[in-house]
Amino acid sequence: MSAPSVAVAAPPRTALRIGVDVGGTFTKAVAITTDHFELRAEAVVPTSHNHSDGVMAGVASALRILLGELDGERDLVRLVAFSTTQAMNALLEGDVPPVGVIGIGQKPDLRRARKRTKVGDIELAPGRSLRTVHEFLDTTEGLAAGAAAAAVDRLRAAGCGAVAISGAYSVDGPEIELEIAALAAEHAIPACCGHELSGAYGLEIRTVSAAINAAIIPVIERTAGLVEQALKAAGLDVPLLVLRGDGGAMDVESFRRCPSFTVGSGPAAGVAAALHRADANDAIVVEVGGTSTNVSLVSGGRPILRSIRVMGRPTAIRSIDSWVVGVAGGSMVRLGRRSIAATGPRSAHLAGFGYACFATPEELADATVELISPVVGDPAAYVTLVGGPDGQGGRRRYALTATCAANALGLVKPEAHAYGSRLAARIGFGRLADHLGRGDAGSHARDALDAALREIGTAVEAAIASHRIGPSVPILTLGGAGEALAPELARRFGRDLLRPEHQEVLASIGAAMTLVRAERSRSDSGGDAAARLDLIHQVERACVDAGAAPDTVTVEIRWDAEERMLRAIATGAVALEHGAAGRTPLPHSARRQAAARALRCERVEPVSLGEFYDLYRDGECPGGRIAVVDRLGSVPLTETCRSCFAGEGPEFESELRRQVADAVIHLGIASIIPRVVIVCGPRILDLSDLRSPEELAAAIERLLREHPGPAAAMVAR
Repeated sequence: MSAPSVAVAAPPRTALRIGVDVGGTFTKAVAITTDHFELRAEAVVPTSHNHSDGVMAGVASALRILLGELDGERDLVRLVAFSTTQAMNALLEGDVPPVGVIGIGQKPDLRRARKRTKVGDIELAPGRSLRTVHEFLDTTEGLAAGAAAAAVDRLRAAGCGAVAISGAYSVDGPEIELEIAALAAEHAIPACCGHELSGAYGLEIRTVSAAINAAIIPVIERTAGLVEQALKAAGLDVPLLVLRGDGGAMDVESFRRCPSFTVGSGPAAGVAAALHRADANDAIVVEVGGTSTNVSLVSGGRPILRSIRVMGRPTAIRSIDSWVVGVAGGSMVRLGRRSIAATGPRSAHLAGFGYACFATPEELADATVELISPVVGDPAAYVTLVGGPDGQGGRRRYALTATCAANALGLVKPEAHAYGSRLAARIGFGRLADHLGRGDAGSHARDALDAALREIGTAVEAAIASHRIGPSVPILTLGGAGEALAPELARRFGRDLLRPEHQEVLASIGAAMTLVRAERSRSDSGGDAAARLDLIHQVERACVDAGAAPDTVTVEIRWDAEERMLRAIATGAVALEHGAAGRTPLPHSARRQAAARALRCERVEPVSLGEFYDLYRDGECPGGRIAVVDRLGSVPLTETCRSCFAGEGPEFESELRRQVADAVIHLGIASIIPRVVIVCGPRILDLSDLRSPEELAAAIERLLREHPGPAAAMVAR
């Protein structure tokens, strides 16, 4: 008698997210599950710098390979998250057109507005600068007919490829900026408005930021279109989100308008991975790719953010605080007169060569050394090994790299992504010894590795010094070449080394885990303002419930005239905080405990209990220490306050004005205003950049008008 058959249930089909990270050497795509963030598939292809479609050809190739690996699960993909270094690279390489800056001002501040919008050429990197051409419009009586069109025509005649529009106090009244931007669009010139980048009143900072943003719009416009084409070609009709440099999220249209917000996107993806996948509460994150190395910090379970300075000039662009070094695993050995002068900055990938350590010993048996110039203008001092025929009428070429040096010295473990042939690497460095007529393979490999580690070590030292990182904080390594260089780096600094799983694709996993999207829609006649506000509120709440930190959520409203539907799309990001990924909303009691931990006290008292944030006061100390806790238990802000209170409407605004007036310190011809932070809805608004009581009063009025409803305020000491 045969055994009864047993039906075996098919494993549950789990929704997936795709993360894509475009690095200098490789483009990496991963698919992870949306519930437990498990890695389902991965694809790694060379970054396609020299393709006619640029790096996007590599993105399309990685997506095709990844979807093939998913084997019938592509219908489970819910979103694609994208991190890119393209905006940063465009600035570092100076690959930007001249930008026209149209300044706007009214009496009696015309002279000051003209001066602060005439920002001159902006140095981007040593030897690289952004040229700006200035026009100024007096809009005291409004925008004169034909004045803006004439200014745009003059800028176009001067060779400007984009326009930045920056007006005094346009954060309160952006209508003229928007009108000029629309006119520039009619002339097919990309335009950026200063108020889109910052709500702060600093006109010069806003103008510099707008000029930098406008300069990279033409580059990013093509990128965004090609990414969309790549998704369409791959058969993915899903939302595309882009990781910002501060760890937030943006959709493709926002990416087109404000690409400068993605400066630092690459390091942000690595830090997100360190926080969400590695057990890193405090760490020096060293992400070693093939072309460059990013050094970032995680302190107290959070990254350190900063406003970017471009060659010393402040901007309104926020990003992960990182140090980028043009040396990494694929950096080529460069000779001086009779010894190794440096490793890098050119990479084997840029030169189009394979690494010697990934060749076979037989392929290098008869190799000879030849010095080349990888890029026009480079010295002919970079070492290549010329081997046997390549089957296409030429000869095989290999580069001696930092990864080759680590393999030659036996420092790379067999299970590491960067592990290659130690024998092939030693043959390569032996050929270099023959060429120089001195030393041996081991000594030259050591010199090459030392040269790379000196450059990276300088960045690590700068990070440690800038933020006073203690000696017990470990180095956490990411990137395909991390295992080649980071172990020796950690040894030299006397620090422990953390090695997370899947470190070669962890930045892609970080991007996929971090970004969140929600959408809500309703039938609408197009004129119900209350219904529109309610829809915005619903989608904000849905995005937060899906795991986004409230202060990262942005909402776009789209009207579908054909279907007569109002659609609200919210994008956000998981808090860049250790353990934040996968959290669900907590009750007020659990948020209270989170506040007590953050304030390091036994007892806290509520100041306000809101829908998105709770505010708690230290109940044991009269010093006014406050913790702000979101629905998921993250603590985005702690502050020592002179006063903290909650309310709504005119009474709240009146009390806030009174508290601010009491806190202002008058010093004869100048006044020192207090730091003011307002919590309203999902927003935490820091007004510390304002320079006068008048600017502060205007900002408070605008913010409360834009965010009606209950609010809380903190007036710092």
